[in-house]
Amino acid sequence: MHVARQTPQELVIVAGTRWVSAICAGCALATLYFVIARNELKGLFLVAFFLFFSVIMNLHKTFRFNAMERTVRWNGRKAFKAESGEIRFDDITDIGRESTRAGDRGILVYRLTIITAQGAVPMAYAYAADSDGYSGLRGQILAFVKGGATVTARIVP
Repeated sequence: MHVARQTPQELVIVAGTRWVSAICAGCALATLYFVIARNELKGLFLVAFFLFFSVIMNLHKTFRFNAMERTVRWNGRKAFKAESGEIRFDDITDIGRESTRAGDRGILVYRLTIITAQGAVPMAYAYAADSDGYSGLRGQILAFVKGGATVTARIVP
């Protein structure tokens, strides 16, 4: 999760694992080349495996915080599903950090959530192990929503 663009009027946060999907797609293409070049059809199972994970790991969420409209619009895409929504700045009570344990060792992994009276909206599909980075990003989002969100509109004649 990172800041893709920030201006006084807009803050865009992007989270996703498309890079993993791209690696899997590249591996599928390379494997397909070797399957065709060597005429080994049993390698097609490996190609299908890489393609399957390429589709599954194509996760992406974008949050656009608009200071002029005082809203955040978001959209997300994952395999065979798209979702979107809009939240007013006044409805945002906090930006939380959700955690869970992953793996055999129970390592803590995190993701940010937008907390409203109606519930929490996760800002990513996947969790990451970067607690300190999320603390900085959380503060940046809160400053934009709560503190720096009073932008006056200019009327151009």
